Amino acid sequence: MSSSSFSSTGKVRPPFTLKVALTKDEIQACYDIRIEVFSVEQGFPLETEIDEHDPTSIHFLLTTPIPSPPSEQTLIPNPPSKSHPSELEKGQTTEKPIGTIRYVPSLSKLTRLAVDQEYRQYGFGKVLVDGMHKWIAANRGELNQSKIVEKGEKRVIKVKCHSQIPVIPFYAMMGYVSEGPEFDEEGGESWCLAYLIHTSKKAD
Repeated sequence: MSSSSFSSTGKVRPPFTLKVALTKDEIQACYDIRIEVFSVEQGFPLETEIDEHDPTSIHFLLTTPIPSPPSEQTLIPNPPSKSHPSELEKGQTTEKPIGTIRYVPSLSKLTRLAVDQEYRQYGFGKVLVDGMHKWIAANRGELNQSKIVEKGEKRVIKVKCHSQIPVIPFYAMMGYVSEGPEFDEEGGESWCLAYLIHTSKKAD
Protein backbone atom coordinates (compact mmCIF):
# COMPACT_ATOMS: atom_id res chain seq x y z
CA MET A 1 0.00 0.00 0.00
CA SER A 2 1.47 3.33 -1.09
CA SER A 3 0.04 6.74 -0.31
CA SER A 4 0.51 10.34 0.75
CA SER A 5 -2.07 12.44 2.57
CA PHE A 6 -2.79 14.72 5.50
CA SER A 7 -2.42 13.58 9.11
CA SER A 8 -5.10 14.20 11.75
CA THR A 9 -3.11 17.27 12.82
CA GLY A 10 -3.41 18.76 9.33
CA LYS A 11 0.26 18.29 8.44
CA VAL A 12 1.14 16.96 5.02
CA ARG A 13 2.10 13.34 5.52
CA PRO A 14 5.21 12.24 3.61
CA PRO A 15 4.67 9.62 0.89
CA PHE A 16 4.89 6.12 2.30
CA THR A 17 4.68 2.43 1.52
CA LEU A 18 3.26 -0.13 3.94
CA LYS A 19 3.84 -3.81 3.22
CA VAL A 20 4.31 -7.18 4.86
CA ALA A 21 8.01 -7.74 5.49
CA LEU A 22 9.02 -10.91 3.64
CA THR A 23 12.77 -10.82 3.09
CA LYS A 24 15.43 -11.17 5.76
CA ASP A 25 16.47 -7.53 5.27
CA GLU A 26 12.88 -6.27 5.57
CA ILE A 27 12.28 -8.22 8.78
CA GLN A 28 15.59 -7.00 10.17
CA ALA A 29 14.52 -3.43 9.39
CA CYS A 30 11.42 -4.04 11.55
CA TYR A 31 13.63 -5.33 14.37
CA ASP A 32 15.94 -2.30 14.08
CA ILE A 33 13.05 0.15 14.46
CA ARG A 34 11.72 -1.74 17.48
CA ILE A 35 15.12 -1.82 19.17
CA GLU A 36 15.61 1.92 18.62
CA VAL A 37 12.17 2.81 20.02
CA PHE A 38 11.68 0.31 22.83
CA SER A 39 15.23 -0.43 24.00
CA VAL A 40 17.19 2.74 23.19
CA GLU A 41 14.47 5.37 23.73
CA GLN A 42 12.22 3.74 26.33
CA GLY A 43 14.78 1.62 28.16
CA PHE A 44 13.13 -1.80 27.90
CA PRO A 45 15.58 -4.74 28.01
CA LEU A 46 17.27 -5.43 24.68
CA GLU A 47 17.40 -9.16 25.37
CA THR A 48 13.60 -9.44 25.51
CA GLU A 49 12.81 -7.36 22.41
CA ILE A 50 13.19 -10.22 19.92
CA ASP A 51 11.06 -13.02 21.34
CA GLU A 52 9.65 -16.48 20.62
CA HIS A 53 6.72 -15.06 18.62
CA ASP A 54 8.84 -13.30 15.97
CA PRO A 55 9.47 -16.35 13.72
CA THR A 56 5.73 -17.02 13.30
CA SER A 57 4.42 -13.44 13.28
CA ILE A 58 3.36 -11.13 10.45
CA HIS A 59 5.68 -8.12 10.40
CA PHE A 60 4.55 -4.93 8.66
CA LEU A 61 7.16 -2.45 7.43
CA LEU A 62 6.47 1.25 6.78
CA THR A 63 8.93 3.15 4.59
CA THR A 64 9.23 6.59 3.04
CA PRO A 65 11.35 7.60 0.02
CA ILE A 66 14.41 9.77 0.65
CA PRO A 67 17.08 10.96 -1.83
CA SER A 68 19.62 8.24 -2.54
CA PRO A 69 23.23 8.96 -1.55
CA PRO A 70 25.41 9.87 -4.54
CA SER A 71 27.16 7.02 -6.29
CA GLU A 72 30.93 6.98 -6.69
CA GLN A 73 30.52 8.21 -10.26
CA THR A 74 28.81 11.41 -9.12
CA LEU A 75 31.83 12.23 -6.96
CA ILE A 76 33.89 12.73 -10.10
CA PRO A 77 33.80 16.47 -10.89
CA ASN A 78 32.31 16.15 -14.36
CA PRO A 79 29.28 18.33 -15.04
CA PRO A 80 26.08 16.39 -15.85
CA SER A 81 24.85 16.39 -19.43
CA LYS A 82 21.46 15.74 -20.95
CA SER A 83 22.55 12.24 -21.91
CA HIS A 84 24.08 11.56 -18.46
CA PRO A 85 22.04 13.41 -15.82
CA SER A 86 23.15 13.58 -12.20
CA GLU A 87 21.65 11.37 -9.48
CA LEU A 88 19.63 14.34 -8.20
CA GLU A 89 18.27 15.12 -11.65
CA LYS A 90 17.26 11.49 -12.11
CA GLY A 91 15.32 11.70 -8.87
CA GLN A 92 16.64 8.42 -7.49
CA THR A 93 15.40 7.56 -4.02
CA THR A 94 15.91 4.99 -1.30
CA GLU A 95 13.14 3.60 0.91
CA LYS A 96 13.85 4.52 4.53
CA PRO A 97 12.24 2.27 7.20
CA ILE A 98 10.26 4.48 9.59
CA GLY A 99 7.70 2.25 11.29
CA THR A 100 6.57 -1.28 12.06
CA ILE A 101 3.80 -3.28 13.69
CA ARG A 102 3.58 -7.02 14.43
CA TYR A 103 0.59 -9.35 14.34
CA VAL A 104 0.86 -12.66 16.21
CA PRO A 105 -1.69 -14.99 14.53
CA SER A 106 -1.60 -17.69 17.24
CA LEU A 107 -2.70 -15.10 19.81
CA SER A 108 -4.56 -12.77 17.43
CA LYS A 109 -2.56 -10.00 19.05
CA LEU A 110 -1.25 -6.60 17.94
CA THR A 111 2.26 -6.05 19.26
CA ARG A 112 5.42 -4.01 18.76
CA LEU A 113 3.92 -0.88 17.20
CA ALA A 114 6.79 1.56 16.70
CA VAL A 115 7.40 4.70 14.63
CA ASP A 116 10.71 6.50 14.15
CA GLN A 117 10.79 9.59 16.37
CA GLU A 118 11.28 11.95 13.41
CA TYR A 119 8.00 10.81 11.83
CA ARG A 120 5.61 10.65 14.81
CA GLN A 121 3.93 13.94 13.96
CA TYR A 122 2.29 12.53 10.83
CA GLY A 123 -0.14 9.97 12.24
CA PHE A 124 1.77 6.93 11.02
CA GLY A 125 0.69 4.95 14.07
CA LYS A 126 -2.86 5.04 12.72
CA VAL A 127 -1.61 4.09 9.27
CA LEU A 128 0.09 1.00 10.72
CA VAL A 129 -2.88 -0.13 12.81
CA ASP A 130 -5.36 0.45 9.97
CA GLY A 131 -3.10 -1.42 7.57
CA MET A 132 -2.81 -4.38 9.93
CA HIS A 133 -6.60 -4.49 10.43
CA LYS A 134 -7.16 -4.52 6.65
CA TRP A 135 -4.62 -7.31 6.18
CA ILE A 136 -6.29 -9.44 8.86
CA ALA A 137 -9.73 -8.97 7.26
CA ALA A 138 -8.40 -9.76 3.78
CA ASN A 139 -6.53 -12.87 4.93
CA ARG A 140 -9.06 -14.22 7.41
CA GLY A 141 -9.26 -17.57 5.61
CA GLU A 142 -5.60 -18.24 6.39
CA LEU A 143 -5.90 -17.41 10.10
CA ASN A 144 -6.53 -19.73 13.00
CA GLN A 145 -10.30 -20.24 12.76
CA SER A 146 -10.56 -20.49 16.55
CA LYS A 147 -9.81 -16.76 16.62
CA ILE A 148 -12.96 -15.99 14.59
CA VAL A 149 -15.92 -15.67 16.97
CA GLU A 150 -19.65 -15.20 16.59
CA LYS A 151 -21.16 -11.88 17.68
CA GLY A 152 -24.82 -11.43 16.85
CA GLU A 153 -25.30 -11.81 13.12
CA LYS A 154 -21.63 -11.18 12.39
CA ARG A 155 -18.46 -13.22 12.43
CA VAL A 156 -15.59 -11.21 13.87
CA ILE A 157 -11.91 -11.55 14.59
CA LYS A 158 -10.96 -10.34 18.04
CA VAL A 159 -7.57 -8.61 18.12
CA LYS A 160 -5.93 -8.07 21.48
CA CYS A 161 -3.13 -5.75 22.51
CA HIS A 162 -1.31 -4.77 25.68
CA SER A 163 -1.04 -0.98 25.86
CA GLN A 164 1.17 1.15 28.05
CA ILE A 165 -0.93 3.63 30.05
CA PRO A 166 0.11 6.79 28.11
CA VAL A 167 -0.85 5.19 24.77
CA ILE A 168 -4.36 4.04 25.75
CA PRO A 169 -6.05 7.18 24.29
CA PHE A 170 -4.51 6.36 20.89
CA TYR A 171 -5.89 2.82 20.91
CA ALA A 172 -9.27 4.08 22.17
CA MET A 173 -9.36 6.40 19.14
CA MET A 174 -8.73 3.32 16.96
CA GLY A 175 -11.72 1.52 18.52
CA TYR A 176 -9.98 -0.63 21.12
CA VAL A 177 -11.72 -1.15 24.47
CA SER A 178 -10.39 -2.21 27.86
CA GLU A 179 -10.72 -5.86 28.84
CA GLY A 180 -9.19 -6.00 32.28
CA PRO A 181 -7.38 -4.32 35.15
CA GLU A 182 -3.97 -2.69 35.03
CA PHE A 183 -0.96 -5.03 35.18
CA ASP A 184 2.82 -4.85 35.02
CA GLU A 185 4.55 -5.91 31.79
CA GLU A 186 8.33 -5.77 31.58
CA GLY A 187 8.40 -3.05 34.22
CA GLY A 188 5.72 -0.87 32.60
CA GLU A 189 2.09 -0.36 33.63
CA SER A 190 -0.23 -1.72 30.94
CA TRP A 191 -3.83 -2.58 30.11
CA CYS A 192 -5.28 -5.36 27.97
CA LEU A 193 -7.35 -3.95 25.10
CA ALA A 194 -9.39 -5.57 22.33
CA TYR A 195 -10.76 -4.66 18.91
CA LEU A 196 -13.33 -6.53 16.80
CA ILE A 197 -12.80 -6.82 13.04
CA HIS A 198 -16.08 -7.67 11.29
CA THR A 199 -15.53 -10.20 8.53
CA SER A 200 -18.80 -11.62 7.23
CA LYS A 201 -22.33 -12.67 8.11
CA LYS A 202 -22.98 -16.15 9.54
CA ALA A 203 -24.79 -17.09 6.34
CA ASP A 204 -21.57 -16.51 4.39
